[in-house]
Amino acid sequence: MSGGRFAIGDDEYMLSDVMAPPLYVLGDDAPAHFEQSRAALQRLLATDFELEDSLPPTRWGVRPVMAKVTGADETLQELLTAEGAVRIAPQTDDHDFIRRLLMLEKQARTARVGLWALAEYRIFDAAQAGGAIGAFNLIEGTVLRAEKHGSRFYLNFGSDFREDFTVSAASRLYSRWARDGLDLGSLTGSRIRARGHVEAINGPSIDLKHPLQIERLD
Repeated sequence: MSGGRFAIGDDEYMLSDVMAPPLYVLGDDAPAHFEQSRAALQRLLATDFELEDSLPPTRWGVRPVMAKVTGADETLQELLTAEGAVRIAPQTDDHDFIRRLLMLEKQARTARVGLWALAEYRIFDAAQAGGAIGAFNLIEGTVLRAEKHGSRFYLNFGSDFREDFTVSAASRLYSRWARDGLDLGSLTGSRIRARGHVEAINGPSIDLKHPLQIERLD
């Protein structure tokens, strides 16, 4: 297991809305801070704790959950975020909870605690986003153009869409988020932070699945 996944008997669970250094990576070496994040979770799980399903199980049967130490006010997600054992990977519809996690992440990042002290988990500038390909990363930059093409809406961070960093979302999500107050089309000229798995699709690219994968920095 990892710093965000654990098993009880034959059942496997994952903490929703956070991302620990992953267990499954290419190569023989565990990613940076993997053992420390796993130890942080195991320390919390050594006490009595409570689980609540937060999303349907994944296709592999893993159950995303909210977890709390019995009698505590803070969730395991909040405790792990505060000590820099995980990063925020928005999944659920509990936006207030995710925003609390983002604030805790910001505090941990500013204090350079846990994984935030390591170069492997730095925030990439959009101009150097090629170095972020192949993993979950945070990338900051100014949106040059925001526009719809076909069935997707794109935020372009450079003049060459075939090479520069791009963030995109399915048009159905764009339309839904616009009704809820996040109009991606209004972000031209805005400095933002995007988070997600960075793929090589006409340059480095993040496919948005959740509106809080985007944070406005201006």
